[in-house]
Amino acid sequence: MRIKLKKPREFFDRVMKNEKASLRQLSEQLGINYSNLKHYSRGDRTMPQEIFSKFSNINKLSAIEKLDDNWGAVKAGKISAEKNDMKKRMSNVRSYRKIVEIKIKINEFFCEFYGALLGDGCISKFKDYEGKMRWIIQLSGNKTLDSEYWKYLQNGLREEYGMYSYYYEYKNRNVCVLVIKNKNFSLDLNKDFGFPIGVKYEKLRISGKLMELDWIFKRMVVRGLFDTDGSIYAKKNEDYKYPIISISSKSNKFLNQIKNLLRGEGYPAYVSGSNVAVRGIKVVDKWFDDIGSSNGRNLDKYEYFKNNKRLPPNIKGL
Repeated sequence: MRIKLKKPREFFDRVMKNEKASLRQLSEQLGINYSNLKHYSRGDRTMPQEIFSKFSNINKLSAIEKLDDNWGAVKAGKISAEKNDMKKRMSNVRSYRKIVEIKIKINEFFCEFYGALLGDGCISKFKDYEGKMRWIIQLSGNKTLDSEYWKYLQNGLREEYGMYSYYYEYKNRNVCVLVIKNKNFSLDLNKDFGFPIGVKYEKLRISGKLMELDWIFKRMVVRGLFDTDGSIYAKKNEDYKYPIISISSKSNKFLNQIKNLLRGEGYPAYVSGSNVAVRGIKVVDKWFDDIGSSNGRNLDKYEYFKNNKRLPPNIKGL
């Protein structure tokens, strides 16, 4: 069961006022990851029942909605049923054809989006049926695990740039897609930030322009990568007691760039096969306090580990 706060800011303002504590102090007092708590306070994510129960003794608020663990899948099923016809789908696509001239602002959100694009995205160009050149940015993910995260990116693009994007879910496949149709934005990503067009793997690099920035921005690139091509897990032969964070790629040069970036900030990163990884309880704690995550699948697993001191695979609800 998950809890949806109807007025999350009001809820947390009251909690902090009653307890005379900041959000970070509440995090420490209640044993809730600070990064998670920020997402709950902004209303970005729903809250697990067990986390909400920690607040029940200090703030009674009726303005909540209880949701089953599979609420996202149920909602998605209803949406898919309503869009079961190609004509309706194409109508939705056409509604996003307004072209917005984008001037890229280098801020934390852009760096996070750029990292996500490096992980699960691509830029394509092609000629349409009228012979016109089209440019499309597309990010593809797991419908069950990444749906909320894709919508988080979609909202960020709208808030930061006033840019429309189109989110949809495949009916018969566990795939969700975020599509951006903006030539100017696509070309800027390619020319100014070195993002490849077409097949990307051997050309993948974090832009030199971004590598020159302070760590507060570079860490957001790493966060975007972690939330798309990354995972947190533990090994059976260690009784699932020692967490590992890894980011995968087909490009060895790209893995080494990430490794060197992390080592420069004190993370004992190493490359193993097609992954760059860090391991150990203290290192993973540092990761979530510093780099963090915006994807529920990573935040929930870390929360589970902090509460249970183990991270076995196939945890129900995660």
